[in-house]
Amino acid sequence: MKKAFASAGQLFLLALTVFLGACYSPSRSPFDAGLPPAFDPARRDWETSVERLADMDMQLPSRREYAIGPGDVMSLTFVGRPDLLGPTGSDQEGYEITVSDSPTITLPYIGAITVHGKTTEQLQQEIKVAYSPFIKDPVPVVRIKKYYANQVTVLGSIREPGRYELAVGDTVLDAIFKAGGLTFGGRTGGLPPARILKIYREKVTQKQRVEMEPEALLRLLQDDGRIVPREEIVLPLDEFILGGDLRYNIPLRPYDVIYVPPAGTISINGNVRNPRVVFLGPSLRTLVQVITETGGLDFKAKSIAEVVRTHPNGSTESYFVNVREMMRRKQPDLVLEDNDQIFIYKSNWRTFAAILGDVFASGTRAGVNATYNPL
Repeated sequence: MKKAFASAGQLFLLALTVFLGACYSPSRSPFDAGLPPAFDPARRDWETSVERLADMDMQLPSRREYAIGPGDVMSLTFVGRPDLLGPTGSDQEGYEITVSDSPTITLPYIGAITVHGKTTEQLQQEIKVAYSPFIKDPVPVVRIKKYYANQVTVLGSIREPGRYELAVGDTVLDAIFKAGGLTFGGRTGGLPPARILKIYREKVTQKQRVEMEPEALLRLLQDDGRIVPREEIVLPLDEFILGGDLRYNIPLRPYDVIYVPPAGTISINGNVRNPRVVFLGPSLRTLVQVITETGGLDFKAKSIAEVVRTHPNGSTESYFVNVREMMRRKQPDLVLEDNDQIFIYKSNWRTFAAILGDVFASGTRAGVNATYNPL
């Protein structure tokens, strides 16, 4: 009699669970259709920017046009008088001089002479005139041994960040390869890269600095009344590197700084199997991917999840999305951004169903233990 009563009670609980499940219809938030943008609003300018940057004139000046500046290493000698300036460099090509931030260098007999902003031909002519009182028909020879301006800097999620020589025709990919490639975390070390790549570029070329009047240079550098010496170029790393879209492989210019930002982090909280902080990257960037990365939803989780996004100005905005619909591909997935917080709340009816399931399972186990005797 007791066994029959227990069985009837279990059947009643099972029927109640099925009834509640059939009657349940997950609520849909009015925010479901209003998904936030997947990328920075500046994306709309990428197409035109890439066309403009790809059609630039050759980025490196010829050696005849190169203007000497700080950091350059040059050699100076006189034809027939290699000993005039003192000990020569190790390669015996002349007296080696590293140009400093000071615009002048000091030479024997003549003292200070200005070198900044001059080509080798201009400097040779000035040195010839300066040494004419001391040497009959002097023939100075100036060579640039190291072009400091013909370098780019690569920083961020890169295996070997640093400064690299810029050769004629070098592009963004060439600079990344010289720096050892990207880091993707895990066994490769370092942090995985974000979904974008940034290039900080001098708005005025070296040739323009030498040839243009100060007023004209100032106009080039002004932006809404502010002096902005560099422009920021943003490229989609996932489409460029991972997607192989070579439109974004733009030619580089001297002094370019390539910055690959490390991937941002998001936090996922609540009813997932492994709530934690997750690194985003080119291959991990959507809500469904992050939930899968953390082991999936717990049975007790609500279908509607809240994504709290913090904007650069400090304000926050919440988006409510149906995660289970996304996982079934019935709704578009949500592209996450750095510092997003995901909250997976507990569903009351799923919690109740889980309790009923535990009761049913324990009752079944109790019945088996009472009737089964291995002896």
